[in-house]
Amino acid sequence: MPDFKQLAEGERPADPQRYILIEFIHEPAIGRHYRVTGKGLDQAHQPPGDFTDCTLAKAQERALELAKAVNVPIIYLS
Repeated sequence: MPDFKQLAEGERPADPQRYILIEFIHEPAIGRHYRVTGKGLDQAHQPPGDFTDCTLAKAQERALELAKAVNVPIIYLS
């Protein structure tokens, strides 16, 4: 099961060529939302654009599905 790791401000994923990241975004017009992005994943598992949801639970669920499919051990939170 992949682990979740909170990145400190300015910290980058351990492998900058291959990772899954959940970003917290706050935009005044839209409010809070979470974006799941991946880098270095094979084409079959590369998300078609970013996955965005207004709840952290849904974003974590999507990130876990993706991490299990591509065998990424850590999901980063920023």
